[in-house]
Amino acid sequence: MDNRKINANGVELEVNHYPKEGDTIIFLHFSGGNLAQWSGIIPYFKDDYNIVTMDIRGHGKSEKLKEGYTLDNMAKDVIGVMDELDLSKAHIVGSSLGGEIGVNLSANYPDRIVSVVAEGAIQNFFGKNGSYDIPEEEIPNKKEEIRKERKERITPVYNSIEEKVETKRKDFEEGGIEWDSHIEKFEKYDTVETEDGKFTTSCPKWVVDNYVENYWDIKFEKYFKKTKCPVLMIPSEDEWSTPEVKESIENYQKLLKKSKVDIIPGGFHAYVAFQYPRKFSEVIREFYKGL
Repeated sequence: MDNRKINANGVELEVNHYPKEGDTIIFLHFSGGNLAQWSGIIPYFKDDYNIVTMDIRGHGKSEKLKEGYTLDNMAKDVIGVMDELDLSKAHIVGSSLGGEIGVNLSANYPDRIVSVVAEGAIQNFFGKNGSYDIPEEEIPNKKEEIRKERKERITPVYNSIEEKVETKRKDFEEGGIEWDSHIEKFEKYDTVETEDGKFTTSCPKWVVDNYVENYWDIKFEKYFKKTKCPVLMIPSEDEWSTPEVKESIENYQKLLKKSKVDIIPGGFHAYVAFQYPRKFSEVIREFYKGL
């Protein structure tokens, strides 16, 4: 594995490259996550594919700029990494935010993207196919409500890495996700020391806040209408069983030339790669067979 810093689109990105002859897969983590999300998945692909994992701008060990957290910028970052590694084309496997970046890439860089796997339901924030399908005149007030709610959130700080990891272990298990060495690796990677010797998450709260401000006016229809490559959607079981979410996914599918939906029983949004790495990988490899 080749670990390196790559300067792309004005930001320094942490990249792990697992060189191999063959098709390239770029794995993109969820919001607030990091490249270690894929440690349990890589073994299922590394013998047959050229693999790239990376910390999205503002996350993990990548540079944390004060602004610029848009899907367009994040997609340009990926293209910059591809250019630096001399990769003409790639499959994208993205979890939640990573899937959203994948859809942006497929629409805006069609000659570079072979396929997209989007784990976790993709939805607009407001309006049709959105989490909040409310009248347009109510949106400004809802935004203010969300801003206030997010402003009151406090990022936890811990006395040691061990305390942080143990707290997260309890959170995962209480949430119904079995703790294992891959999640522990993810949480340790996600830890940074503060100026006063404490420990906290590597993704600052203001990074996610900045992204949310850009995200809630996005209409994913415009990306799906331009997407020509095959898309596999892997919503969680509870997302697929929610009528509004299922309807939005089916509406997006109508805009795609070739798409598929696969459900992994028991999976939670953005955490299927942690929960069921073998099944998650098998579903993707089966999808690739039909390309």
